[in-house]
Amino acid sequence: MTFKSDVVFEEIKERIQTDKEMVKKVGTSFRMTIAGADGATKVWTIDAKSDTPYVGDDGSRPVEIEISIKDSDFIAIAQGKLKPDQAFMQGKMKLKGNIAKAMKLRTILDPKMLKAKL
Repeated sequence: MTFKSDVVFEEIKERIQTDKEMVKKVGTSFRMTIAGADGATKVWTIDAKSDTPYVGDDGSRPVEIEISIKDSDFIAIAQGKLKPDQAFMQGKMKLKGNIAKAMKLRTILDPKMLKAKL
């Protein structure tokens, strides 16, 4: 099953390999569980903490923050139509872990950095 957010994660994967400043600024790891409209889920891991940054579907890697969100809400955040803190306050995004570190997700999902047309 493909999700609209797949293209965003592929872009993050590229950026995390080349943008060492972003990796240093983020310095944490996330597990994102994305829920599709049909109830299917997909798990992505973003590790900007290890020496070799990683973005992929390895759900067994240890992470500091776990996030659950609908694919459509994730896309709205990536497009800049929904702020991550608003999504959390509105119950659209569930979060486990350090909230201050979770806010670093904004750096990764900066709409100005997004090349993909969503």
